[in-house]
Amino acid sequence: MASRPKATILDIAREAGVSKSTVSLVLQGSDLIRPETALKVRKAIEDVGYVYNRGAANLRKAHSNVIGMVINDLTNPFFAEMAVGMERVFQSAGIVPFIANTAENPVRQEEVLKSLMEQGVAGLIVSPARGTAPGAFRRIEMAG
Repeated sequence: MASRPKATILDIAREAGVSKSTVSLVLQGSDLIRPETALKVRKAIEDVGYVYNRGAANLRKAHSNVIGMVINDLTNPFFAEMAVGMERVFQSAGIVPFIANTAENPVRQEEVLKSLMEQGVAGLIVSPARGTAPGAFRRIEMAG
């Protein structure tokens, strides 16, 4: 089965009969756009199969709405309950938590932290793995 090219903002604009700026404002949730225009754009988004690229948007905004939650042992009921509680609070605030389990492995913890930082998360919550070196978080501190 041949895959079709990814739909773009320009495709949506053509389908809806509006400018790409209007499409962009609708995607950002701006209240500058009339409701009937926003509805037409949302229908065009669905019709062309557009998928919003949050990573690209975060690069443009220079921040993200993702928080990394690095948990040392999600098989432990205490940490599982803690993660679920934090996730509920984040969800109500419009923040997307990315939950990772390190299974008490400091090497895995370092890999996860590096990856989350590379993805530009807005923040990190870490329950350190047993055996984590005292300076393990220095790079995170230096990165701000």
